[in-house]
Amino acid sequence: MTRGSKRAIAGYCTLTLMAAAATVWALMSGLARLDLLGDAVQVRIVECHSEGGGRGGSHSVCSGPQVGNEAHTLKIRYDGREGEVVKAVRTPWGGYTPVDRSFVSWGVHVLTPVLPILGGAVTGALTLREVRRVRRDSRSDAGARSRYDAEGDGRIPEPTGL
Repeated sequence: MTRGSKRAIAGYCTLTLMAAAATVWALMSGLARLDLLGDAVQVRIVECHSEGGGRGGSHSVCSGPQVGNEAHTLKIRYDGREGEVVKAVRTPWGGYTPVDRSFVSWGVHVLTPVLPILGGAVTGALTLREVRRVRRDSRSDAGARSRYDAEGDGRIPEPTGL
């Protein structure tokens, strides 16, 4: 196996694993934001302020107590008004985000995992192609070497020019 083949296989495997991880992240994010897991809580907005700025841009963050559990204060990234009650869900990475079940949101969160799935399928196919090519080349090289060794030993007669 050549050094270039090893690098190609390692690169394709890395890209395939990255696409799989992106697919899992997109699926988990979509399930959370659409509240398909059923873990939503209601938050009564008490205070909102702007955070961030700079290169990432600013965004509004609101906080308030969880309805039914006033001792537990939640912080969500949301453009809301004080006194509003918002349905929020815990994301897999630990924060809270508002639930959005609009048509556009459904479309975005259902179609987002498609791109990494397609990327993973393509890089997985390239990985398999490269591995098969290396195996085919190693078998043909091994067969050529054994025939050459056998001819040199006299086990296989050399062809005559009849």
